[in-house]
Amino acid sequence: MPRSPWLIALIHPLNLVMIMLAIVAGLLSAWWLFPLGMLLWVVMVVGVARDPSLRLNQRILSRAPLAQRFQRHFDRITRAQVNIFNILATTPSATRRVLAPVQTEVDALVEQVYSLCWRMTALENYRLVTQAQSHLQTDLEHVNRALAQTTDPVLRREYEESRQALVTRLSKLEAVARQLDRVEAQLLSLISEMESMIAEVARLQALKPQEAQPRVGPLVNALRQQARELEGFEKEVITVDEAPGR
Repeated sequence: MPRSPWLIALIHPLNLVMIMLAIVAGLLSAWWLFPLGMLLWVVMVVGVARDPSLRLNQRILSRAPLAQRFQRHFDRITRAQVNIFNILATTPSATRRVLAPVQTEVDALVEQVYSLCWRMTALENYRLVTQAQSHLQTDLEHVNRALAQTTDPVLRREYEESRQALVTRLSKLEAVARQLDRVEAQLLSLISEMESMIAEVARLQALKPQEAQPRVGPLVNALRQQARELEGFEKEVITVDEAPGR
């Protein structure tokens, strides 16, 4: 389990040295140096704990793995997020403030993408297990052949019920597969959008604030449009409770 930013700040070597110096100074020199040293130590701890790069890294490390189908796409989205963060971190402060809304929207979108991928991971795992452990199509073909050869009314009714159950399960499994395909297609579209955005942010960071300002709006709007589309998928998502056999 990854360490929290506060724990990392507390055990940071420089912060440990500072608290030791505060104690030594208070004991060997003047008592008032101890509270002064502790005050400086608190400032240093807060500074490290609130470091944006540390907090971003902690968020990335704390995420549980996704289904491989989505993990590889989400990894590319995360790399784009980190690239944009790194570009903005080296941008002059005035321009960085102008571009800050882009980073905010990127971070929010990535969290939304992860939430959706996490929900879809359960469906993907269900699909894989069902396909590996069942032979629905084979069973359906067997029942169809039996129906064609059976004249006994009782047997036909039982076979009809079995056939209906198999058709329902196949239909729901196909619906799950279609939903997964749609989400994967949306992820590929988002990857293209974010990788293009890296180049745009790199170009804007070289501009003066007043030159970059009018170009920020379209980037933010594009990110929000992606967020709205993902929200639509989340409303349509097929939950595991609706899956066959539940």
